[in-house]
Amino acid sequence: MISIRRATARDHDAINALVQSSSAYDGVYRAMLDGYEVTAKQIVEEETWLAEEGDLLGFYSLVFHTQPELDLMFVSDAAQGRGVGRLLFDHMRALAASRGVTAVKIISHPPARDFYRRMGAIEVGVAYPTGTATWARPIFSLPVSPSG
Repeated sequence: MISIRRATARDHDAINALVQSSSAYDGVYRAMLDGYEVTAKQIVEEETWLAEEGDLLGFYSLVFHTQPELDLMFVSDAAQGRGVGRLLFDHMRALAASRGVTAVKIISHPPARDFYRRMGAIEVGVAYPTGTATWARPIFSLPVSPSG
């Protein structure tokens, strides 16, 4: 049975191992992860949630700055196709709704574009290449119905 729980600083190593092993960042996209680390401080300060079934299957990080944004979302290669991404995404949407959010910004990894469309996100723009991301990335807005 897959469970979702709030991440803690103790999850730092497992989260980073999942990120670095992601085949979604093979080839040209590998540069994005070279030297990248999700810090323990980031895990604690952001809304970072894990999907587990004994082992870590995936996680997401939602930030509430000026505009709420899905900062990170990864599903392990071994868990692909099992509905883990949808489970995490639905959890994120419900969390955002419980905070009164009306829309979540998503700057997508290009290969994840179709996933976000299937989840109901609307493509609204393009993030142009910067830093280690030497390719354009689609920007989405996910409409969220706040809980009342």
